[in-house]
Amino acid sequence: MTASLDRRQLLAGLGITLANLALPNPALATTGQILTAAAGELALPGSPTPTRTQCFDASTPGPLLRAKRNQPVKLRFANRLETPSAIHWHGLRLANAMDGVPALTQQAVKRGESFDYVFTPPDAGTFWYHPPAFGPFLSQCEAGLYGVLVVDEDEPPQVDQDLILVIDDWNIGPDGQILSAASTTGSKPTVTVNSKAAETIRLAPNERVRLRLVNAAATRIARLALAGFEATIIAIDGHPVDTPFVPNHGRIDLPPGGRADIAVDGTLATGSEAGIALDLDGEVVILAHLVAGTAVPLRSAPLPPLVLPRPSLPAALALQKAKRVAVTLPGHATGGGVLPDKPLFSIKRGSLVDLGLANKTRIDHAVHVHGHAMRILHPFDDEWQPYWVDTVAIGPGETVHTVFLADNPGKWLLHGRACGPSRKDDLLAWFEVT
Repeated sequence: MTASLDRRQLLAGLGITLANLALPNPALATTGQILTAAAGELALPGSPTPTRTQCFDASTPGPLLRAKRNQPVKLRFANRLETPSAIHWHGLRLANAMDGVPALTQQAVKRGESFDYVFTPPDAGTFWYHPPAFGPFLSQCEAGLYGVLVVDEDEPPQVDQDLILVIDDWNIGPDGQILSAASTTGSKPTVTVNSKAAETIRLAPNERVRLRLVNAAATRIARLALAGFEATIIAIDGHPVDTPFVPNHGRIDLPPGGRADIAVDGTLATGSEAGIALDLDGEVVILAHLVAGTAVPLRSAPLPPLVLPRPSLPAALALQKAKRVAVTLPGHATGGGVLPDKPLFSIKRGSLVDLGLANKTRIDHAVHVHGHAMRILHPFDDEWQPYWVDTVAIGPGETVHTVFLADNPGKWLLHGRACGPSRKDDLLAWFEVT
């Protein structure tokens, strides 16, 4: 278990350094754009030399892609890496052939070849893209091959800034290069946000910021603490929550691949300190500093609470009709990152699935379901958490039940991983919706 963050400790940490790091202004993708995966270099904090990476369009994160809900997107993926790859559109409920899972939905794209991804996103929200995080493709993710996809609402919500914080950890050796999986045991990773040590966010009085938090770390739960400011969670894993809520004790835990959108209003007093930090195995790592900007209010009063449009997901779930599927972690990996020949289960389109995930190990696990959104069920009744997820964390010795409507036909990956130094695919299975 990691030590919990203490607010006084966090605020003390905020006083150590207050770098003026501007948030990036990423290029926006247009339909028909080419995304090129190739080797690159990145100046990571604390590294003695530039780190060799793999990236999209020569940057990590890759270019910010923006799309509109229910409008087609066409992107050509060009592979200039030494090894085959593909793009998984994490969290998107898209057509199965576009999900980007080699040997299941497509063939891996070899060096020098390309593949056209064409899909129409049905949901607005915060999503991201990366190779599938298993087998030979995992090292590509850990080398920085990822980017963010934002699907905009039909009517833009009233915010003054729309910012993205991509959190990652890097296992870097003394030579500044990424360590192999076998060499990471006992090493302390370098944590970055947008590939930097930290970001600074300036807030004018009564200004509103939408912060999109993305955990790009392949095997780390991002345990975040918000201190010195109030925030409201408005969306999780891309989908608006049923009712916006304040995180308990200012804590947000994002499993690998998880996202959260929070609304922050400019209520900081001049000279006050606030920020977002990550618990790195008991060490406080400052990810973002929030500082009061100009003393002139942006408007005379704060904006009303921000509520996003409800997602196009079922309002009610008849749990008594759900097909029950029990999965034990670990126990379904075939070894070597190879997908099994047969599905874990098959189900008719429009049926409910109650997925019981039992973690029999002593470390956290995270499970990602492709092509669908899940509700997390309460352990002692038939209610569920007031939000949808595509990735769920299961603590040591815990069993978590999720339910989802299998309404997307095709062969879908069910992928789980131990959250720690292990690189073993503890769950590598797939299911079929017919």
